[in-house]
Amino acid sequence: MPPRPGPISGIIAAMQARELMVAPLTVSPDASVRELAETLLREGSEGACVVERGALVGVVTSMDLVFREKRVHLPSVLSIMDFTIPLEPPGRLQRELDKIAGTEVRQIMSASPVVVGPDAGSDAVASAMVDKHITILPVVEDGRLLGMITKPSLLRATFAR
Repeated sequence: MPPRPGPISGIIAAMQARELMVAPLTVSPDASVRELAETLLREGSEGACVVERGALVGVVTSMDLVFREKRVHLPSVLSIMDFTIPLEPPGRLQRELDKIAGTEVRQIMSASPVVVGPDAGSDAVASAMVDKHITILPVVEDGRLLGMITKPSLLRATFAR
């Protein structure tokens, strides 16, 4: 017996990213972390697109702000006699410390975000968001930010019909 389609697949299967997106919330990479938090709270958004000189340079989410409050992860090592062998990729601790100590959006954002084009199908959008644990998905065409797809915008498109 073939798998039964889920509620979303039957309703928005033919929709494209351009129909699922909302106007992008944008912030500057030079904005302070405090300004970012105030913007996200004021707009009721889980994240924003980071734009510099008209180009998308990253995304930043509320989880990036929450990350700043986490305990510092101490790297795992294996010690044998007088040798210490790191068991984690080099630089992980430094990247975490840099992100925790960041005071500007550029220091805590995710650079090189996953993006979709306006003609991407809803299945590609949903797969990217689920498989890569993405909160906001920028919609880009010819290097220009057109909008962003959020979990609420995807739900509205699904259940508002």
